[in-house]
Formats: sequence, C-alpha cells, structure tokens
Amino acid sequence: MKSFLKIIITASVTAAVTFSATSVFYMSRQSETTGLDLSSRELKAKIDSINTYIDNNYLYDDVDYDKANTAAVKAYVESLEEPYTHYYSKDEFERYTSSVEESYVGIGIIISADVEADKLVVISPIKGSPAYEMGIKPGDYIIAVDQEKFNSSQMNDCVSKIKGGKEGTSVTITVERGGETKDYNIERREIIENSVRYEMLDDNIGYVAISSFNTNTGTSKENTYTEFKNAIESLTSDGMEKLIIDVRDNPGGVLNVVCQIADYLLPKGVITYTETRKGEKKEYKSDEKCIDVPIAMLINGSSASASEILAGALKDYDRAVIVGQTSYGKGIVQNVFPFSDGSGMSMTVSKYFTPNGTSIHGVGVEPDVEAELPDEYADSLVSQVPRDKDTQLKKAIELLNNK
Repeated sequence: MKSFLKIIITASVTAAVTFSATSVFYMSRQSETTGLDLSSRELKAKIDSINTYIDNNYLYDDVDYDKANTAAVKAYVESLEEPYTHYYSKDEFERYTSSVEESYVGIGIIISADVEADKLVVISPIKGSPAYEMGIKPGDYIIAVDQEKFNSSQMNDCVSKIKGGKEGTSVTITVERGGETKDYNIERREIIENSVRYEMLDDNIGYVAISSFNTNTGTSKENTYTEFKNAIESLTSDGMEKLIIDVRDNPGGVLNVVCQIADYLLPKGVITYTETRKGEKKEYKSDEKCIDVPIAMLINGSSASASEILAGALKDYDRAVIVGQTSYGKGIVQNVFPFSDGSGMSMTVSKYFTPNGTSIHGVGVEPDVEAELPDEYADSLVSQVPRDKDTQLKKAIELLNNK
C-alpha cells in the first residue's frame, strides 16, 4: 500500500464536499430551529449570559449572530472527534450533497487528512481536471489555500475555501512535495466526469474501469450503475468472454449504486450488511440474475469504501479473482441528515460487513493474488501508468487466460 495512504478521512475537493470514500445514505430530518437547540438549562443560561455581556459590553457592534450560531453548532458536532461526522452550513451542505453527482464545478482533487503529519494530503487528482492538468500529484500536501494555512483537523474549512468560487474564478493552492513548497494557481471550471470507461482487450476480455460510484446529475438518468450496465451490454454484444473490473484509485461513493452493480454480477444472496451500535442490521441483497463470465477485479491502496464493498462481495462469493494490493480499509457508513434551513450533517452510524461477516475497517480487502506496479510508478495514479507497464493488469489478464 502506498505510504501516503495511511490516513483516516477522505473528501473530494470539487464543487462540493464529497465523501467519495464513504457509503452515503440520504435521510430526511426536519428541524424547526436554525440555531443550537440547547437541552441543558445551565448551558442555555450560560449562552444567554454571554449574549447579554456582548450586547451590553462588547466594544464593537458588528456581531454576526448567524455566524456565531453556525460556529457553535459546528463546534458541538466536531467535539465528537470522529473523522466522518461533521456539521455543514447551508453552502457547505449544498456542495456536499451535489458532489456525488456526475458533474460539478471545481478543481477536481480528492484529499484526505494525514493525522500523523498533521497535514492535508492529496489522494488523487481527477483525470482531465484543472488540478490534474496543473500537475497536482498523489501524496502532495496542501499547506495553504489563498495564503491561509490548514492542518489535518481543518479539512472542511480547507475544502470550503478551495470551492468558494464560481466557474472561471481561480484559487491558489500551496503544495508541499519532497520537502519543498510551490504555489499553483488553478482555475475552477465545470467537470463532467463519466465514472465508467471500457474497452475490449485481446482474447475477448472486456475491461471496465470505475472511477467512483456516483448518483444522477440533476434531471439526468445516468449514474455509475447505468454507465456500467451499458458498458457490459456493449462488450457482450462485441463478444466478451471474460471481464476485468478495475477499481484502483476509486475512493468509493454511494452505497445504493455499488449494490446495483454488485447485483448485476452476483447470484442471489447478501451483497453486504450494516450493523449499528445497537445491533440493528440491514441487508442489501442481489437477485438470481447475473452475468456469467469469469471475472478478475483490480484493487489497490486507494480503493476504498464502496469499492471495498464490491471487492469483498465478489471475493466472498468466489465470483472473481481479486488482483493487486490490499485496499484502503474504510468499513463504516455515514448517514446524511438535512435540516429545514438548508444546513445538514453527516454522521457515522454503522459498520458494514462483507457477505461472510468480515469487517474490513482499518484492515482492507486482501487480494487473492498480490501484484505491484513497477517501482517508478509506485506512487502514480493508475491512469498515468503506460499500458505496457501495468503489471497488475497484465497479471489479471494472465489469470483469466489460464481459466
């Protein structure tokens, strides 16, 4: 596993705060209050006293009480000190929820918090994005945005700063690489990202790469599942006899979407199940209909969350040979709670398990056959590795041809 992936939290720096590496549920929850609803009488009395002191004694009269309320709620939630549980203001929440769609405005990088280094680290730039074109690389540390410094505990603020502008505006990212820092001035623009690409390899081996598990964009009916289904149908009509599914560098996405894809590949049974702290279980199942071709699946240390759900299910059913390197190891689920004022929060609510009952959180999915890229490409995006140097793909092809 790449050393810089020893991290605990991921987010996508696009037009919205995207937890691409999480399995996201959308739940409705209405709140009649727009500030902090304090159930403790003593705490409410203390807040009231503070407000009185401010009203009567504070030197300045430009108090932004809405800002203060948001800061209070945010601090309340952040005090849980759980890396995936966050409160979002209205603007932040809009970016958060829109980011699992197929298009957005932004610079196109996925970042994480490296707690040991106390820095924010780039997992990957999205191919074709402004960040990708400017040369941002996996493992780069983001030290500052528009000269404002950030550490590992300030990821949400950093993300908001990066995405705080419309298409055509620019943001300056200060990046640390190899002990040296450099400023990158990057223009924000609309990124339309198809999450599935495919082709037919030699020997009638279909190749399908999935970059993330996204939901629909606006009124569009396309999402990662429909793209995947169309790819398989096209390859099948062209005579596909075997299949390679590549989720290397795929940080995850929406749980329901990955379960649709798993259903397309698996026989009748459990795809995954979640369990809360109270022991409440929820199963996600596949029906008896599935494609019937030999499958190899490619994973690496950047394959996370929803990618691991798919890899774990295929492995437990012995439906595919898993090739590559041990995956990231994120096996917890967040629910998303919107509030009536447009704000919202994400909260870690359960663990997910593979069909055989294995929890991969902090461990990852181990490949059936371990394969590494050449040393010169060890810290590169898979998309940057020349096809003739992709030893992991070559191993998958070899294993399928020997079936």
